[in-house]
Amino acid sequence: MSTSENEEEKTAFKWQSIFDNIWLLFLVSLLISGLIYNVWGIIDLMNVPPAP
Repeated sequence: MSTSENEEEKTAFKWQSIFDNIWLLFLVSLLISGLIYNVWGIIDLMNVPPAP
């Protein structure tokens, strides 16, 4: 095996171990969805006209 093949396997193994961790994926999904909904809410609030 050449060195580049070994490096590719190590990189693939690192990403595979991250994607196999169900709790890490769960936390990342919560973080992304919370961030999106908060940004969406802030943009919505900024577009509400001021009360008379």
